[in-house]
Amino acid sequence: MRGPMGDFVRRALSWGIVSSLLLPILALVVIGLGALLAALGDNVGARFCGRIALFSAVVWLLAVVATAVLAGIASLAAEEKRRCGGPRRHRPGKGPRRHGRRRLRRRAEGDSHEDAWGDGNGDGVHATGSDSGSG
Repeated sequence: MRGPMGDFVRRALSWGIVSSLLLPILALVVIGLGALLAALGDNVGARFCGRIALFSAVVWLLAVVATAVLAGIASLAAEEKRRCGGPRRHRPGKGPRRHGRRRLRRRAEGDSHEDAWGDGNGDGVHATGSDSGSG
């Protein structure tokens, strides 16, 4: 994806992945802090930490869902680009042009083993006595 929409999807995916990884850690730390405050007798602080943990868990769930949706959008956009004639990726030095040149070069040098049909003459017809038509 290119353009402003592609930049937005890429940036949102980055933030979604980071928040999907960090928000559960934040929720666990705040839950632990709330338990510590409750053990010390600070019920107001413990309740506040519980609400912060609940809020971070809800935001984490939204981040996971948004990341999944954005990944699907990016995947569909990449598939549409490939289907509409986007550039194909080949391994370096293994593209179709190089293979075709090698085949033509060998054929020009008289190497009949590189023929696609295996008959050596390039037309796909094996020259045998039964195929000559003089039956």
